[in-house]
Amino acid sequence: MRFAHLSDSHLGSRQFGLLERETDFYDVFAKNIDKIIEKDVDFVIHSGDLFDNNRPSTEALLAFQKALLRLNEAKIPIYAVAGNHDSILRKGALPPQVLFKDIGLKLISDNNPVYTEGPVLICGVRYVPSSQSRALKSAYDQLSKIADKYLKSILVSHQGIDKWMHEDTHEIELSQMPKNFDYYAMGHVHNYVEEDFGKGKLVYPGSMEIWRTSESNENFREFGKGFVVVDLSYDK
Repeated sequence: MRFAHLSDSHLGSRQFGLLERETDFYDVFAKNIDKIIEKDVDFVIHSGDLFDNNRPSTEALLAFQKALLRLNEAKIPIYAVAGNHDSILRKGALPPQVLFKDIGLKLISDNNPVYTEGPVLICGVRYVPSSQSRALKSAYDQLSKIADKYLKSILVSHQGIDKWMHEDTHEIELSQMPKNFDYYAMGHVHNYVEEDFGKGKLVYPGSMEIWRTSESNENFREFGKGFVVVDLSYDK
């Protein structure tokens, strides 16, 4: 089973206040969706910050709607969590992604943290701020117990882990992450990261476009921007 993992598309971002840069983000996202469809994957995971803010413009909403309809035509489901940019951190508040649930988006949320794709568990947690780190750890622990019941499992999360964040800007430490998932589909860090962790791989695919000028760095020159395709083999 193969899937595409992307994150931090920041649709609606208008870098430097330029309309041209906003258009760049839409174009990059659309082109990557085209590439994903060409890869003929079984499903897609988006690990948060689909939108640049929690009240996206009509243009940003339409950009995602077009992509979602294209994935629907290709019969490729997409799973997503809300990130820090497109979450509303108020009890009971709904992220803008809920607008697309009726046309195919599978939103991983507090009410629906668990899905299955064939024999694979896909579960996760929306963005949780550092002030609620205890609640985040508790949510991870609960999902970890569920993962033990499945042949293969994927954890989807939009959090900054201490190893890849500037000092005191992380929400959780690497040592606090559950270790029994086959793939950790992470978001929030805009550089590409791939590391063996627990029994699987922990991956930040990075942002889909240069969101800050500081992202034009050595990591970008080595790995570029885009998405990753993962082959979740059953024989491991």
